[in-house]
Amino acid sequence: MENPMVITDADSKLLAYYANMRRRLEKEKLNDIEVDKLYDIVEVTGGLFDKHGIRYTIEGGTLLGAIRNGGLIKHDNDADFDVLQDDLDKIKALSSNFAEYGLEIIDVPGWGLQVTHIDSPCLAPGLWTDGTTEWTSKWPFLDLIAIRWDAIGQKYILAQDVAYHDYPEYYLTRSDWENPFEKIPFGHLMLWAIGGTKNRRAYLDRHYRNWDRMIEMKMDHRSNQYFQVEIQCPLSSEDLCYRPRSKNPTTLKKPYSRTKVINMIQEN
Repeated sequence: MENPMVITDADSKLLAYYANMRRRLEKEKLNDIEVDKLYDIVEVTGGLFDKHGIRYTIEGGTLLGAIRNGGLIKHDNDADFDVLQDDLDKIKALSSNFAEYGLEIIDVPGWGLQVTHIDSPCLAPGLWTDGTTEWTSKWPFLDLIAIRWDAIGQKYILAQDVAYHDYPEYYLTRSDWENPFEKIPFGHLMLWAIGGTKNRRAYLDRHYRNWDRMIEMKMDHRSNQYFQVEIQCPLSSEDLCYRPRSKNPTTLKKPYSRTKVINMIQEN
């Protein structure tokens, strides 16, 4: 007769540790209305960028969600596009286009821009700051993170000082950015991403080494604070699903209707 499995003190401590991590992870999830808002923000932004010839690729947790989950990761709480630093003014010039849908562009010194709902609740004033300039962000939001070509390193790096200070190792290869992008599923949407499955997985391997085994979260976006203890827990089969947009009506000021636009910048 086989001996029953023995749970050691070390095992108990590890199980308690991961249970606590799961509880922390649950607190970071968007509610259902916020999920709808985020998908709507992403859809309008991607469509306006296509229409006006602004090149972008999904990045960070958004690209991870698209590859691993097929959409918004269950515990993720924002969305991320990489855009060229040189295109920020062109994006700001679309403020009136965004406003038609009840969206606004927020300038985030040291990082880039954010797109959010005009009527979304503001986060606490003063939480978001680059040390000299304060701004008030709204929740949820799409980060438009500025990148630039680094001739010395021969790669695309974060263009603004706060972002680079926090993530100095982040980069896109020349081929990542300059080769044709591909549209891939993100929930019910199709968004531009680095071309080629192999290249997208290489991006994840260098920025999320454990992306296919672990859940990792470093930051609480609601408070703009990095966790003193990063959230880490093993990936389960349930974590591989994504959060879909509900069937509720649009959260926008008016419904968004995507038109077919031939975008020479994106495809060439």
